[in-house]
Amino acid sequence: MHLPFDISTNSSMKKTFITYTAFILAMCAFITLRIYAGSVSASERKVADNTIAVSADTPVPDDAADVQETADAMEEEDEPVIPVVEDDPLWHGEITPKTEFEGLLPRIICWGDSLTVSLDGKSAFPDILRGLSGCEVINYGVEAENTSMIAMREGGMRVNVKATVIPAEPDLIPIFLRTENNGPVFFLDNGDGGVNPCSISGIEGELRKLNGSYYFKRSTKGERVAVEDNTRFKTFGMTDAKEGDVLVIFAGTNDLPDSNTVRNIISIERKMLEAAECDKYIIVGLTYAGGIPEIDAVNEELDKEFGDHFVDIRKYMLNRGLADSGITPSDQDIEDIQKGEIPSSLRSDHIHGNKIYHRLLGEQIYRRMVYLGYVPEWEAEGNKDDEEDI
Repeated sequence: MHLPFDISTNSSMKKTFITYTAFILAMCAFITLRIYAGSVSASERKVADNTIAVSADTPVPDDAADVQETADAMEEEDEPVIPVVEDDPLWHGEITPKTEFEGLLPRIICWGDSLTVSLDGKSAFPDILRGLSGCEVINYGVEAENTSMIAMREGGMRVNVKATVIPAEPDLIPIFLRTENNGPVFFLDNGDGGVNPCSISGIEGELRKLNGSYYFKRSTKGERVAVEDNTRFKTFGMTDAKEGDVLVIFAGTNDLPDSNTVRNIISIERKMLEAAECDKYIIVGLTYAGGIPEIDAVNEELDKEFGDHFVDIRKYMLNRGLADSGITPSDQDIEDIQKGEIPSSLRSDHIHGNKIYHRLLGEQIYRRMVYLGYVPEWEAEGNKDDEEDI
């Protein structure tokens, strides 16, 4: 920088320059401190305000090591706390049934995707339901299926057979399947899930998928049958439906819906209930916030549509899942909850729940069934057999 004067030849001007420079530096420091102070968040100020005061009897640390030791001790005493922002009397405590249970125990039929599948026959929520309710529980979960695919197996979406002939002998014959809207069919891609034994024109048999094409083989020898075009293909899940069944539908995750497309899921689930002629049912809310950004709006629409039949398990898991499981939240759990994700301590991966999650889900569905009068409430001690090793 070029100065308009020579400070080396004028001591008075030199002093003035030094004073002026010091003033400028002081002002810069002052402004910097003000900016920093202003950037302190309200939450940081609150933490500072709530710091435990040192009493007159508390010895003041003499050096930095003592200060750090004291700070570490105080930090160890603090446990992470997740506030319960919402509560529901149906989540816990004594259940006052809306309708008293009467009659025989029903069957419980669970339709869903991989979030319903049981890998060991004892740890998934349908297995927990079996132990809690004492009912026969049938699991028709198939991984990677969206709501339409699940409804095809259940009967909520019609599947037709193109005109063909079923021979008298139990031979394997090719058949062509399409939905009523001429869409593709996805039976047996990732599991049976109530497809077999199936039937065409009253002929029972087995559906197979070989090299991407479907084949049918009748179970027993009989008369040759000419199948008309657009004859309905019937899965076992359709023909096995019984009056009094309770349906549990946990579908929609693979649709990745938003606040607009959730109406399509609702429409299909309604068709599933109509196909089963069922008025006793539970609809489980969606949980995968990472893939469904508008998940709150989606679950709100499901809640509006299905009311008491709707179990918002995500809201429960965020608010009470860890506490009801006796789990102290980890830093990751707290971060997950702040993002609206099911805490990591209740998940096996970014989408699926672990055994603790499934136990909680089974308990919440069972509680809702008791409330609706679908099943009786049993003593807790008598329903723990299927919960062992979870």
